[in-house]
Amino acid sequence: MKTKLLSCITILLFLFPKPAYAYLDPGTGSYLFQILIAGLLGSLFFVKSAVKKVKEFFKKKDENK
Repeated sequence: MKTKLLSCITILLFLFPKPAYAYLDPGTGSYLFQILIAGLLGSLFFVKSAVKKVKEFFKKKDENK
């Protein structure tokens, strides 16, 4: 019952947001873009190194046969 009420309140808050009157300076957009690019490149590097380790593991297994 509490979770249903909480989810209804959350949905209503997202449907009727209040204006923020916030200011984003031009540097903020470039900073967010840098974070996005760094995250993408970091995740690509992580996946590439994980695939390389898996390939090396199976390559060593095949050499021992």
